[in-house]
Amino acid sequence: MQDPAQLAQLARSAAQRNDWAAAEQLMAQALALAPQVAPLHLNYGNILKQLGRLDAARSAYEHALYWQPDWADAHYNLGNLALTQHDQLAAAEHYRAAIRSQPDYLPAHYSLGTILTNLGQLRPAHQHFATVLQREPQHLDSLHNLGRLYRREGRLEEARACYKQVLQLAPEHALARYSLGTLDLLEGHWAAGWQGYEARWAALGKAYPATPLPCWRGEAVASEAKLLVIGEQGYGDMLQFARFLPQLCTRFTQVTVLVPAALQRLLQQSFPQLEIVSELASHAGFTHHIPYMSLAGALQISEADLSSEAYLQVDSAEAAQWQAQLPPGRKIGLAWQGNPQQVDNGWRSIALSQLAPVLAQPGIQWCSLQHGQAAPAPLRNDMQHCPDFAATAAYLQQLDLVITVCTSVAHLAGALGRPTLLLSRFDADWRWQAQRSDSPWYRSMQIIRQPQLGDWAAVVEQVRQGLAAKV
Repeated sequence: MQDPAQLAQLARSAAQRNDWAAAEQLMAQALALAPQVAPLHLNYGNILKQLGRLDAARSAYEHALYWQPDWADAHYNLGNLALTQHDQLAAAEHYRAAIRSQPDYLPAHYSLGTILTNLGQLRPAHQHFATVLQREPQHLDSLHNLGRLYRREGRLEEARACYKQVLQLAPEHALARYSLGTLDLLEGHWAAGWQGYEARWAALGKAYPATPLPCWRGEAVASEAKLLVIGEQGYGDMLQFARFLPQLCTRFTQVTVLVPAALQRLLQQSFPQLEIVSELASHAGFTHHIPYMSLAGALQISEADLSSEAYLQVDSAEAAQWQAQLPPGRKIGLAWQGNPQQVDNGWRSIALSQLAPVLAQPGIQWCSLQHGQAAPAPLRNDMQHCPDFAATAAYLQQLDLVITVCTSVAHLAGALGRPTLLLSRFDADWRWQAQRSDSPWYRSMQIIRQPQLGDWAAVVEQVRQGLAAKV
């Protein structure tokens, strides 16, 4: 066949069947016959992207621009490709180029508004969402992300109005239901919050645990019922909700908790009445399951139900070993970075260099609580000797204070009842609630919040003053 148009049509048909290998071959044949046709290069790039050949896809989009300069579609696809490769700055430049070529190119306005929200450039983000909503007032994703933008600014009622508007237009919009749920939790509306939180699977694109067992939602069960709790999300989340595990023993004759190996030993020594496992051969023998982070909703938890008692236990022999190894005097642990795989890690983490005024305080032995990276002086590095959370817990037990950003260390220290300073970004995670310096989850925790978005300097100065006063 020597007709590039027919070959391109066959390639599109193959793509519709998800036969991407055939689509790539057919589109390559079309391009060999008509290399000057820009849309063929664009479609070829789309196929290559589906095949995971991202560098080749970029080259194809750039060839499309060579034959059709300033083509908004090609710039937009290059922006999407850059996002796939986690390069928000490059994506933003391509979206801007698409808008310069075609000022009413709404997909580029929406995507650029989303990126600028992530980057903290909030005023121009507003402008791009306004452009979309002026043309398409019911553009659901723009309405939702405008709500997210308001939330970053601390304009919570306006954020709520956006989420509700989305849900009025599309009641099954999972991301809006989840966002409204976490906003409810942030503002202390617990019952509604847990209900909305159940939308997390679809909202975050996570697969629900594969199990034939019925889900327990808090109803009464037979006396011989056996529950499987399936771990999910991050270490900090599971440490936070571990407090609810003992309550399950009053409902079920047997409770088994499936968690990552790093948590198994700590949870087993803290809750010997439970079976804590890191692997599960079969779901046979259980009558029900529940995802770990659904426990609060099933148990109908409110703030009044949160005990002030520490609920994680340290192995005394392991604690004694650390006590013998650590020097005498005042010891403070420091965690300044969260998991880099989380999309908001750049906002919740703080550069170690910004903590220099705190680290300069005299009479303190500073101990790094960062795993996987060696810290410079004056920090002491011991985390390479803490292979799991049980070991880390024994280490934290020897510290006079823990200073941490919003990461698993905050939950571990709080659950152990250790004095903790949480350094919180302005748009705090839902679990730290709004405008509080204390935490209902951890009575030993004090929260020091950014007074405005990105202002870590004010947080550091407040910590420095507190430490100086105690010295």
